[in-house]
Amino acid sequence: MKNIKQITLIFLAYYGITCFSNIYFIFGPFYEKMGATPQQTGLFLSLFYFVMLICRPLGSKVMEKFDIRRALVGSSALCAAASVGVALSLHCVPLLLFFRALTGLCVSVFAVSAIAAQSLLLDEKARGFGFALFTTGSLLPMATIVPFCDWLQQNNYDTLYLWLPAATALLCTAVSWPVKNLNYHGEHKKAWGSYADLLKTPAIPALLATAMVMSLADAMTLSVASLANERFITVSAFMIASSLAGIAIRTIAFSLIAKIPRVHLAAPAAALMGAGLIGLSLSSGGAAFMAFGALFGIGIGIGFPVDLALVGDLLAPEYRPKATGLVLLVIDIGWMISPLIFGFFSPVIGATWTFRVMGLFVVSAAAALYLQFWRKCKIG
Repeated sequence: MKNIKQITLIFLAYYGITCFSNIYFIFGPFYEKMGATPQQTGLFLSLFYFVMLICRPLGSKVMEKFDIRRALVGSSALCAAASVGVALSLHCVPLLLFFRALTGLCVSVFAVSAIAAQSLLLDEKARGFGFALFTTGSLLPMATIVPFCDWLQQNNYDTLYLWLPAATALLCTAVSWPVKNLNYHGEHKKAWGSYADLLKTPAIPALLATAMVMSLADAMTLSVASLANERFITVSAFMIASSLAGIAIRTIAFSLIAKIPRVHLAAPAAALMGAGLIGLSLSSGGAAFMAFGALFGIGIGIGFPVDLALVGDLLAPEYRPKATGLVLLVIDIGWMISPLIFGFFSPVIGATWTFRVMGLFVVSAAAALYLQFWRKCKIG
């Protein structure tokens, strides 16, 4: 494969920035130990994904204006500075939220640039499997940096945990520095399809709804630490099992999954994640957390790449860029909403019942989507 060094650097950079964002997966118990309420914690976690959502177009513009290398280096360096701001403003909520929002902006620019770099570097034959491997970079941190952070908290290394995001972002800067100056140029000169016409396509509402349901379940990962603390279980039991199961699906089992029509995979994948949430709410030990974490990981290992691939299966080429953007948009919305749901409902009905109700909703919604649309869909 050509450009293997550059592809490896981009993968490591993407893995690094995902590590940065995942360090905050278990920030909730740490922040509440500092005196924060569940609502404040939910707002802190949600704000990052809200800013990522609204800044996706900005990420593309920065990448086009400054080229991919400078976008990666600049956004990761600024991300390090913003995480220093987070560490220094724990007791000033407005400042804390400002720096949290700034990290969301930086990660959004970095992620868009990294994905675009892979698109430029991978040739057509390698692109499918290449992206399957590339997306493991978003799962590996759950089996590496998150357990390490959990260990830091369990052993009261709070200061090290608090400053770890800054060090991680600086490592992303270092890895990004040798990346070549890859200028972004659109390949298509013709007019693309409009949003108005795209939204009239019958497949789009079902695809967006399925992506949203999957995302609502996936974003509950941000609140698993609170459930685990309530049960006196290490959150690493869930994180490691979920991550390894998802990675196995996207690597070892990739060829087997590819044989099943994707229209019959999207909704069931979301349902598996919902079942995992229900299972977590019924679990009382680490072994059960690992088992249902693995079930959850199988769902996300299938769901995310399948939802993106369905854009190409269901839509004409002129609609695919906008459709991909919409799918990513609703996924961002799910990650913004779930922490708020947990933050507001867990003090009322408890973490256990919040997980249980969310899981039941996801399973029910996924089943309805499959029966009403995907079961009858012949494309794929």
